[in-house]
Amino acid sequence: MIFHTLWAYLYYAFLLVCCGYAIMRGGRSEYYGAGIMTLGSLSTLAVARAFGSSWSQVEVGIFAIDVVGLVALIFLAFRSDRFWPMWAASFQLLAVTIHTVMLLDPQITPWAFGTGAVFWAYPMLLALAIGSCENVVLAPDRRVRAG
Repeated sequence: MIFHTLWAYLYYAFLLVCCGYAIMRGGRSEYYGAGIMTLGSLSTLAVARAFGSSWSQVEVGIFAIDVVGLVALIFLAFRSDRFWPMWAASFQLLAVTIHTVMLLDPQITPWAFGTGAVFWAYPMLLALAIGSCENVVLAPDRRVRAG
């Protein structure tokens, strides 16, 4: 199964570190981003375990999860004053594009399809972590007051 490989353990450790850091250090956008990425990853794991994932054809459940994640990240990018959600949405768009390419040309090898679809989660998490690192929370006496 998907969770029985070393790469899967490394990914979920990276997910835990990046999302945990975002929750501890980030603002509202980082909280939502961490939630979107965690929910997407856990939903993908559940679908892959329930229905199996051979990556030899379009994984409809995983594709649907990726599309919902893309819509959520685009919405976050529009609503946020931060720059990192645009990067995360762009990386998620690349993951969705890999699924779309598999729809158009099902002769893509399972290794290329699986690797291409999963790879873009790492830069997304990295964008979240960098965005959290750049989040500056000013002390109450240093905030700019309007009017």
